[in-house]
Amino acid sequence: MAHNNTQALSSRAAATHIVQECIESGMSLGTLLPRYLEQTKLEQRPLTQEMSFGVLRWYYRLNPLLNTMLSKPLRGKKKSLHYLLLVGLYQIIYLDKVDYAVVKETVNTCHEIQQSWAKGLVNAILRRFIREQDDLLAPLDQSYSSRFAYPDWLINHIKTSWKGIQTLDVILDAGNQRPPMSLRINAQFDYALYTQQLLDHQLEFTEPVIAKTHNQAIILDKPIAVDKLPQFSEGALSVQDAAPQLAAGLLAPKPDDVILDACAAPGGKTMHLFEYQPDVKNIVALDVSTERLKRVEENSTRLNIPSDKLTLITADASEKSWWDGQLFDKILLDAPCSATGVIRRHPDIKVLRREEDIVTLVQLQAKILDNLWQMLKPDGILLYATCSILREENDHQIKAFLLRQSTKEGRATEKIIDEPWGHTMPYGRQILSGEQNMDGFYYALLKKESQQ
Repeated sequence: MAHNNTQALSSRAAATHIVQECIESGMSLGTLLPRYLEQTKLEQRPLTQEMSFGVLRWYYRLNPLLNTMLSKPLRGKKKSLHYLLLVGLYQIIYLDKVDYAVVKETVNTCHEIQQSWAKGLVNAILRRFIREQDDLLAPLDQSYSSRFAYPDWLINHIKTSWKGIQTLDVILDAGNQRPPMSLRINAQFDYALYTQQLLDHQLEFTEPVIAKTHNQAIILDKPIAVDKLPQFSEGALSVQDAAPQLAAGLLAPKPDDVILDACAAPGGKTMHLFEYQPDVKNIVALDVSTERLKRVEENSTRLNIPSDKLTLITADASEKSWWDGQLFDKILLDAPCSATGVIRRHPDIKVLRREEDIVTLVQLQAKILDNLWQMLKPDGILLYATCSILREENDHQIKAFLLRQSTKEGRATEKIIDEPWGHTMPYGRQILSGEQNMDGFYYALLKKESQQ
């Protein structure tokens, strides 16, 4: 499936390869996009990205639509045609492009993906869709899966989690929206001066009130390349959704704190902790991936974090072998999760995640929680966070943890989060995707009671 031709790819061919590899090989958009964009004509890269994201966002609608129009499935070497047709259908339905031009370009792409024989087939299917689209689309609205483009199992999990709090339609629809470009202005820079600089550069934005104190978030009206943002390379700001920006204020680091940031890469929250409290003694950024920890290091260089204050450790947070026995004042655990709260940013989650993954993740979260709890000082604080909207990973997980800890030394108690965002849960606080223009996120604040 990899493209070896030295000639640059067109956007439609690149998107076809990306979607096929994502669905058939289980590789993420984050892995595939950079590789294929390098091989794509420069001026066609934005369209490649748009189509790759779009087809995966709407895959569970586009795929049944295409299957109804194919007399028999396209298998084996012909399978790439199936994905090319999905790319063509996506453009006709969702992009503001002239229908006949889309048909022509998609037909021309047959040659590029070594399927020249199929030009007539591609032409016939796309033209049929243009003629009959109302009749072809109407049946898809009868099922939630093909109406909102989610797998059935995920719809059922979301439905179970949110009965009576938020309508299922609203949650599913929010996951299909284009995410905004949110920024975090470095607390070590003057907020008013910096926002004025943005205005001077004709960059429009809103300032969401996401927290009672220490609110550094702004949301741009239109996305922009980071190198066009004033003083980006000097560390004036970082790209980060407003929901994960809440972590630093909730953990509220103090001078001389020694903090563990578990599952830290790529380091957005780590850097924010330094910005919030430059006088921390040390932050240990722990991650299982050496490759991803390099991103933490790059971010720390851009933001001028003193190297003696940041310790990078590659290790598994569910194990103890890396730990030297020193207790931490505070721990931030951004736990591995289903990422169902960030589907609008990563639509490939819909096709990559499996129902059985949820059980595995819940077990891993519990294991990490129990492990890290032993590393926390008496009276210390642990902030548990996920970018999930599934309750089994969130308040149900914390309920089970508090129950397990109630019989042990260093009992855990919950600190109530009283903030103007999200929903009060039986334990912790939950933001659903799109609320106050934030990603779906969950937080619970836990205190380790000292022994009397």
